[in-house]
Amino acid sequence: MQDYFGGLAADEPQSVLVGRDVLSAGGTAVDAVVAMSLTMMVTRPDAAGPGGGGMCLVYDKEKNIAESIEFLPHAARSPPLRNHWIAATPGSFRGLFALHARYGRLRWEQLVLPAERMARFGVRIPRVLTQVLAKKGAVAIKDNASRAVFFDRLGKPLKEGNRLRQVDLAALLGRIRITGPGDFYAGSAGRSFVDGVRAAGGWLTMKDLRGYRPTWQKTVKGSFDVHDVHFFPSPALGGRVAATIWQELGDKSGFSKAGEGKKEVMLVNASRRAYAAALAQSQTETATAGALAIDREGNSATCVMTMNRPFGSGRMAGETGIMPAQPAEEGSTLAMSAMLVTNKNTKQTFMAATGTGDDMAPVALMATTLRALDGEVDIEKSLRAPRVAPVIGRGGVAAESGAVKSAFGDSDQPIKDVSAIGLVNMMYCPKGIIDNPKSCTVKNDPRGFGYAINAEF
Repeated sequence: MQDYFGGLAADEPQSVLVGRDVLSAGGTAVDAVVAMSLTMMVTRPDAAGPGGGGMCLVYDKEKNIAESIEFLPHAARSPPLRNHWIAATPGSFRGLFALHARYGRLRWEQLVLPAERMARFGVRIPRVLTQVLAKKGAVAIKDNASRAVFFDRLGKPLKEGNRLRQVDLAALLGRIRITGPGDFYAGSAGRSFVDGVRAAGGWLTMKDLRGYRPTWQKTVKGSFDVHDVHFFPSPALGGRVAATIWQELGDKSGFSKAGEGKKEVMLVNASRRAYAAALAQSQTETATAGALAIDREGNSATCVMTMNRPFGSGRMAGETGIMPAQPAEEGSTLAMSAMLVTNKNTKQTFMAATGTGDDMAPVALMATTLRALDGEVDIEKSLRAPRVAPVIGRGGVAAESGAVKSAFGDSDQPIKDVSAIGLVNMMYCPKGIIDNPKSCTVKNDPRGFGYAINAEF
């Protein structure tokens, strides 16, 4: 295992291949996750476009600390002119740059270049993006400039096998690769973006761009045996919900010893209380994509990116290649959930996981990780296990095929059949990635179209 570099997973396959190359070049887990997030700007513009933002968890072995960085798209601070829609200030460029500046090892240019090349020369459109376009593209994409990128000459959404080119975005990524994000937030690139937003009928100012700052925060922390468990802090509702569920069910709760039906009831009841404690409301339109990595030194990072809704505003900002997000709606951050399990004594990461896809993502994340950690279930089986979750705001229980629905009876909790609950990607090293890298397994959720790989050469 001398050529083992770590493991990584994301909700889009081509970004994972970029991350693998970064790890094999000597990059840290943060380098890999930053490169994957930049790549998904090109390959997952519906959920991780450059007009959006996100949140990340990171554990650094040298400092022996875990922390979170928030760079969500923020609403414009000045009141809009009449008949203008409000554009959110993009956070991704400045947030990912700040994350890399603190914990990265490779040069910034190395991490941006793969995304720039994909945008300039084109990339085979990912299956997940074709599905989003087919289901929501006609409504979500609102102007001709955006349709020219994501629709063919006949006016139909791009399909599998088609090539996706984003030349304007490539030009902007080239500038950011060379000069960093400063030009976008305080220079001519930013002015072009603001002018493009205004021309599309939106409202944003240079003051909004110049004033944007990512925020470093402490993680929400729990425990598992001798390990620390970390979740997103506010404003990510998904992190708060997941942490509350973990506090009730994780480690010494008896969850692992319960039968399958009892587990589902325990999870739904704990989840319902967690949603209520977070004052969380159901949000049907979400757009998130996750990425995670653990490197061979024991460092780790997870990021969840968002456009708040599919393709954000759905309008292209001039010739920048960016569709700005619109401000978050109540509950939109429920689809943002991530988790790290670390150990201060051995200075390494044992688990990294992300939960995305819908407002039940934190429940999906907890259902999967509780089985793997507390129940010592193989992570492949944990990911494939049927899921249940409370239907927020309307009562009842959402259940995938194969769930033990009889456990809920037929009275006060009506069952709603759903095809999928959340998307979870996970890497788990039960014996530690430093002491026993052969124990590490990394998998993506079979409900989605992501990819996971152990970087071995």
